[in-house]
Amino acid sequence: MLKGIDPVAGSSENKHSMRTIAISKLACCLLLSIFLSGCGSESQRENSTMSEASAKETAQALANQPVPVTTDTENKSLKTITDQAAADPELSIFAKAFEVSGLAKTLNSTGPYTVFMPSNEAFEALPGSTLDDLMKPENKQQLAAILNSHIVAGKLDTATLQHGSKIKTLGNEQLEVSKQQDLVMINGAEIKKANILSSNGVIHMIDKVLVPEKQ
Repeated sequence: MLKGIDPVAGSSENKHSMRTIAISKLACCLLLSIFLSGCGSESQRENSTMSEASAKETAQALANQPVPVTTDTENKSLKTITDQAAADPELSIFAKAFEVSGLAKTLNSTGPYTVFMPSNEAFEALPGSTLDDLMKPENKQQLAAILNSHIVAGKLDTATLQHGSKIKTLGNEQLEVSKQQDLVMINGAEIKKANILSSNGVIHMIDKVLVPEKQ
C-alpha cells in the first residue's frame, strides 16, 4: 500500500525552495548591477582621461604652430617705412620730417624697425610754431632726436607688445606699453592705426608726438 504525501509538508518545502530561488535571483541582480556600475565608472574615467589627453594635445599643437612671417617675395612687394609713410595722407608730415632730418636714407637701407608714427593731426597739435621751427635746417639735429624717440629696433606688432613692458628707442628713450583689451598706448599716446607692414619693419600710427624729456 502506497504511503500518501503530506500536503502541508509538500507546500512548506515548495515555499522554501521558491524563497531560495528568489534570493538567488536577487543576489545575481545585485552582483550584475554592481558589475555594470563598475564598468560605467571605469568607462567614465577612461573618457575623462582621453578628454584631458586630447585637450593637452590640442594646446600643444597650437603652441607649436609657427608665427606667420612675411616671405622675401612678400617683403619685396611692400614699400619701405619712409615710402609707406609718404603714401599715407595721414602720415605725410612724418615722412617729410624723415627727409629733412636725414634719417630717410638710413631707415630705407637697414632694419627691421618698429616706428610709432604720429599722425598729421598729432604734429599739428604741437604748440605755436614748434612744427615749423623743427623743419628748419638749423634744427635738423633736434628733429632727428625727436624722430629717433619714435623708432625701435626690431619688428614689433601689437600682439608682441606686452602691457607694462618698456622698450628702448634709437634715441635711448624708454617707451612704456599700456594695454587694455583692444586699446594699446605708448607713453600715453594711443595707437590709432596698427600693424602697417613695410619691407623693413612695421608702423603704428599714434595720436601724439613723443617729445624726449630733455627737449
